[in-house]
Amino acid sequence: MRRPFDWEAAGARLGSELDDHHAIVVLGDDPVATAEVALGIGRAQSGRRRVAVCDLLGEAPPIQALVTGEDLHGIVDSFTYGVSLNRIAHQAPGTPGMFIMPTGTEPVDAEEIFPNTRWKRLASGFREMGALLILAARADAPSIEALVAQADGAVLVGETVPTLLPVASVISAIRQPTPVAPMTDVPVDFTAIEPQAPGSGRVAQFLKGGIAVLVISAIGIWFAIRPFDTSSQRPTQPPGPRPVDAVLPVSGTNASAGVAGATAGDSIGEIPVVANPADSVRASAWAVELLATNTAAGAAAKVRQEGDDLPAGTYAADIVDGAEWFKVMAGAYPSRALADSLLQLLRREGELDERSGSVVR
Repeated sequence: MRRPFDWEAAGARLGSELDDHHAIVVLGDDPVATAEVALGIGRAQSGRRRVAVCDLLGEAPPIQALVTGEDLHGIVDSFTYGVSLNRIAHQAPGTPGMFIMPTGTEPVDAEEIFPNTRWKRLASGFREMGALLILAARADAPSIEALVAQADGAVLVGETVPTLLPVASVISAIRQPTPVAPMTDVPVDFTAIEPQAPGSGRVAQFLKGGIAVLVISAIGIWFAIRPFDTSSQRPTQPPGPRPVDAVLPVSGTNASAGVAGATAGDSIGEIPVVANPADSVRASAWAVELLATNTAAGAAAKVRQEGDDLPAGTYAADIVDGAEWFKVMAGAYPSRALADSLLQLLRREGELDERSGSVVR
C-alpha cells in the first residue's frame, strides 16, 4: 500500500534553504496540504530564528489545531479592526520559536485585505528583526498576486499556478509525485482463441501493410537518389576531357601535381543540391516564450497545465546573468511571422496578457 505524501516533511526540506527570505507566501489549491507545507517551513526555520505562520486560508485545520487559548481574534481582525499582532499571535506547542496567527472572527476578504500596503510594512519589520513571516493562502484567491508582490516571493503547493503571478516571484514549487501503476500479469485463455485462415487477422494485415510501406519507402528513396535519371539516353561517343578546373584537387603538398596529372576519370560529378541545408532545429527556429521560472518544477507544471493547448509546448534551461532559468516555450516555426501569429492568438484567448510573452529564436 502506497504511503500518503508527507507535505509537512516536504515543506521542512524546502525550509532549510530559505535562510535569505523574510516574508513568503505559500500558495495551494488544497488548504490542508498548503497549511502543512507552511508549518513544515516554519518548523525548519524556527530553530534558527523567530517565525510567524499566518492563516489566510480560512481556519485551515493543521494551523487551527495549534491555536491555544480562548481568544478568537486573528489576522483579519488585525487588518480590519486594528487588533495588535501581539494579541493574535499564539506560540505553537512544542516549537518555541514559531508563532501562529489564526484567521480570526471573520472570513478572509482577499480583495480587501491582500492589496493592503500594510503587508509591505509588515514584511519590512520582519526583515529588520531577522525573522520570517509565512502567509498561507489559496492559489485561486482574488488579488493573490498583489499579496505576493509585497513579500519576497511565493512557494507553490500542488498543481494550481495563478495566471497573473509573475514567474520571477516563484521561489519554489512542491508537488505530489505521480504514482506509477504496478504491472500485473493478466491470464490468457488460449483455448478461447479461434484459429484463423491464412492471410486473415491483424498479423496478416500488419504484414501486408508493412510490405506496402517498405515498397513505397523504396520507391521514394529511389526517386530521391535518381530523380529523372537520363542514364538510358547515353551518347554514342564517349565524353571528351573535362576542363582542369572541374578536376578534384588533391590536398597536401602535392596538390599541384595531383591537378596536373588528373584525368577525366578523376572529375567530380554533379553534386546534389540540398533543399534544406539547415537541420530541423534551425529550419523551425522561431517560437513563443511564455514565461521563465527559476525552477524546473515550475516550468514543467506550466507545460502540464496547458496540455494540448500549447503547440509543441516544452521548456528548456537557460543561463541569464549567471543564474539558471527555465523558459516555457511553444511553437516551432520557420518564420517570425508565424510565431508572432501564435503569440497574438494566445493573447486573444486570454492565455497571456498583453504584456506577457515574446517571440524568440
